[in-house]
Amino acid sequence: MLKKIIFFSGVFLLIITLVSCSQSINNETIAEPSNSTNVDSDQHIEKTTVSHEWGDYQIEKQPENIVTLDFSFLDTLTALGVTPIGNAGVGTTKIPDYLTDKVNEVSDVGERKAPNLEVIHSLNPDLIIASVDRHSMIQTELEDISSTIAFDDANFEQILSNVKSIGAIVGKEEVATQVITELEDKVNKAKDTINNSPSILVVGYFDDEFTVWVENSFIGTLLSEIGFEYAFNGEVAALEGKGEGVKMTLEKLHEINPDYIMIYGDDYSKLKSNPLFKELTSVKEKHFLDVDRDLWSRARGPIAGSKIIDEALSVISTK
Repeated sequence: MLKKIIFFSGVFLLIITLVSCSQSINNETIAEPSNSTNVDSDQHIEKTTVSHEWGDYQIEKQPENIVTLDFSFLDTLTALGVTPIGNAGVGTTKIPDYLTDKVNEVSDVGERKAPNLEVIHSLNPDLIIASVDRHSMIQTELEDISSTIAFDDANFEQILSNVKSIGAIVGKEEVATQVITELEDKVNKAKDTINNSPSILVVGYFDDEFTVWVENSFIGTLLSEIGFEYAFNGEVAALEGKGEGVKMTLEKLHEINPDYIMIYGDDYSKLKSNPLFKELTSVKEKHFLDVDRDLWSRARGPIAGSKIIDEALSVISTK
């Protein structure tokens, strides 16, 4: 009898233990993964930090209301399929002609060299994209309005880097990669097309003076990339606004005497009677060519780069 009591007691205790363990398992709360400083606790995605000329920008969410303060950033956003809410123009040019079929309903925020801070503030942007050189004097004021990033766009490689950085910020990494790849492919095809590295200069003509872009400028590096020999690499002068160029006389231009001169600006017809002008190789070979200032001088994004390559290829001798 005693043995039976002990046996049933043991069975009873075993059942109690099993039930208790089962309840413990069923009531257990699985712990959430711990959040690091690089993980968004709401969306469970890693946060990315993008470096720019004024610091680091941590991507917590994709900006929706962006103001661009230079054509190169408007160009880059447009290439990525993003339209800003505001843009700074130049004089009467609010949107350059080569982008007018792709961009509309963008508020004018004044001159790029002196944007209207009140208008920018009224647009309530969640991101401002500025030029590191042109807007350094108003950095604090811009940052008081909203998150602000700044980039340089002085050469072709910086443009490609800006596409990648801005693409990451606006959630268009794959599009950015495609834009870069397509532009690099176009550059490589142009190299296979251009014969014998013809020399070239890009020149502005205003108030009887030439302003010549240097080799290390955006336009100079782009043309060098596709197979031209850019014909001038002098020291950059202190020009009004932002520019990588120098003032030059017709005598100096005649001395350099490149195969091609791409020119924009004032009417230069009065020069046609000047013997030095008539002796220019580009004039004699009909390679002294008018180009659009907004495209060849002011615009520096991937869309502009592609169009410049197309125009350059259309006027040279090919294989």
